[in-house]
Amino acid sequence: MRRPLAKLAALVALLLPAVASAHPHIWIQQRVRVIAKDGKVTHVELEWRFDPLSSEIEIPAIDEDQDGKVSPHENKLLVQDTLRELGKIGYMTWLNTGGSDFHPKQAASFAARIEDPASFTPPEWDRNAGDKTMPMPQNKRVSGPPGPRKKGPRNLVYVMRFALPEPSKTVSITSFDAEDFVRIEVDKHALPQGCTLAKHPSYKAEFIPGYPVFADLVTCKLP
Repeated sequence: MRRPLAKLAALVALLLPAVASAHPHIWIQQRVRVIAKDGKVTHVELEWRFDPLSSEIEIPAIDEDQDGKVSPHENKLLVQDTLRELGKIGYMTWLNTGGSDFHPKQAASFAARIEDPASFTPPEWDRNAGDKTMPMPQNKRVSGPPGPRKKGPRNLVYVMRFALPEPSKTVSITSFDAEDFVRIEVDKHALPQGCTLAKHPSYKAEFIPGYPVFADLVTCKLP
């Protein structure tokens, strides 16, 4: 049986050369939270909202009993399969507490839910642009949704919490896919107090040569 974001992680890992000339196929809105203790950040929490079309592709495989919710059993399956696959590509995330950038280690916690109705609907875009000039093999194409949903769009939401190697007064977070198969953008309206949003000076995707899309960079500093 297919497991959901394991598909996403596997596609990101395996298809990067094939999608180098494509617009993003998946759009994620990211919300960042920091968890502090004794005046220092101990954990970073990332909340990913998938665009409605990507959500409808994945939800049927997650919500096995089709009740519109992610049960503890269904969440456990995601932890076993999806989170493991994401870990192989560093969760597409880099952290920094003052030295060199590093990928977060194994997630301290993971939870999924289905947000109905959707709160995140990105602008319309051609998610297959570029594929005509460099087609992907049939067995590696992104499958289409089962059909339009009569009740309106939903968001599949993943929440991942990571422990920092050591508590820190400052931390920066960048999540992105250099090939732009997955577009991750931070929700600027949900920044925690003490955090700022900017563009990373070097991490970027470049769908059109000469027109880079720089990754969002969240920097949080405790007083």
